[in-house]
Amino acid sequence: MAGLSGTGPVRGLVVGAALFGGTVLLGVLLAPLWWWLAPRPEVVVLPDGGVFTGASEDVFAGEGYFVVITALAGLVTGYATYMVQFSLARRRFQDLRTVGLVAGTLGAAAASVLVWRIGVALDGPAREAMLATDPGGTVVAALQLQATAFLVAWPFVHVLQYGLLDAFSLMRADQPGVPEPVRVLAPPSEASEGGEGRAPRPGGPHPGEAGTSG
Repeated sequence: MAGLSGTGPVRGLVVGAALFGGTVLLGVLLAPLWWWLAPRPEVVVLPDGGVFTGASEDVFAGEGYFVVITALAGLVTGYATYMVQFSLARRRFQDLRTVGLVAGTLGAAAASVLVWRIGVALDGPAREAMLATDPGGTVVAALQLQATAFLVAWPFVHVLQYGLLDAFSLMRADQPGVPEPVRVLAPPSEASEGGEGRAPRPGGPHPGEAGTSG
């Protein structure tokens, strides 16, 4: 135990960096998935360069796919992050719950932004087609995320999943790296010390046990 305490902070930084990097990498991989699945509405180009989207379901479907994909990713990363730190903490006798929570949450926030920015960047040709269309013309809109508040879906679900797993582990009292409560053993009773301190029988000495007087 004492030999591991000196490398504890360094090990925590390494584990945190690995969890952060793995979560960010998942965001890079999910960006093309959002770009491929999200439908695009047809819009009318306005004279001022803007577009008229109308009330089509496809206008909101792209953002809906973003929320679904990132929320599912939050479930996956929340579970994976907790189980990784749980396994490492059990092997190294070190509590890594805070490291896993902070690194995973920051990674989830960064990954959510990457899904948004990379997905929008992949639709660059469609955006150029919109700019080249004459006013009044109809064109398929480029992918976008107007409600940027949806970026919190991934980190929120990640923290929720992580917290539920930690609460379940707390109820089971199997958190690795957390010191167990010290149990104080009761001192041995005097009755076990060869009969010494035995309580006298009620009513004085038993008949036949009294000594004869001179």
